Amino acid sequence: MCAVGHETLLRVTTPEPWPADGPKFSAEELERAEPRGVVHKPWRAAVAGIELVLVVALVVAGWWAWQQGTVPIHLPGPQGAIDVVTRSVGSWQASALGAMTLGGLLLLDAIRQVALAVRARRR
Repeated sequence: MCAVGHETLLRVTTPEPWPADGPKFSAEELERAEPRGVVHKPWRAAVAGIELVLVVALVVAGWWAWQQGTVPIHLPGPQGAIDVVTRSVGSWQASALGAMTLGGLLLLDAIRQVALAVRARRR
């Protein structure tokens, strides 16, 4: 059995609290501590442009895949009429949905990249 008292364990495991008025920093320390231009980079506009090209390509690919996933079937109906039944192919429509979803996410990221590129800090 351990012979250490409750007060000793409490003293060891309890951290010292901050002073009542908080830590003291000078204005120069705060200015140095602030990262400058880490997020805001003008080259993000080029990244947004590339993403927009990928968005267009994914939307076109999704549209094409959706058209491949719907197959019209012409069946003879009563009295010589032709009935048209549309068959859906799940793998094509799933790939179309995936391409469109990825395109939407890239569009959102491109908007974010443009906003960060425009707000870039000038030195």
